[in-house]
Amino acid sequence: MEWKEVSAEEAARNEKYGFGGALVILYAIVCLWCLHNAYILVLDSNYDIAKFYGYENFTIIDFTAFVQIVLALPFLYLAPKLDKEMQSISVSCFLVNLGCLFVFGVISPLAVEISIVFVVLSLAIVIYLARSERVNLTYRNRVPAG
Repeated sequence: MEWKEVSAEEAARNEKYGFGGALVILYAIVCLWCLHNAYILVLDSNYDIAKFYGYENFTIIDFTAFVQIVLALPFLYLAPKLDKEMQSISVSCFLVNLGCLFVFGVISPLAVEISIVFVVLSLAIVIYLARSERVNLTYRNRVPAG
């Protein structure tokens, strides 16, 4: 998609400007994802969720849960602050997360199904952050050309 730069004032006057719409839904999903990973990391001492997903190596599930939380933190911090760097930093972090999920899902054949779900979710987040008109308008001051 081609983008056209606009001034910060013009962007702020646009109805799609700001932290709202699908971005808030995405933010809630990432919050839930982080809470899920925090539960796995801190409270799931018997590894019931890891066993349910099919993981046999509990070190991997602890590591991936920790990495997923760390990689989501920049998005969770920068998005509501309307920080101009949010889009590029978050896309980079979610792409790294995507790679981690894919690699660790392939290592454990029993966990491929859940890994595919998380890979698809990560890919959807990356595509939304990269192509969304609201995200590009709010964080990059650009609108679709044409």
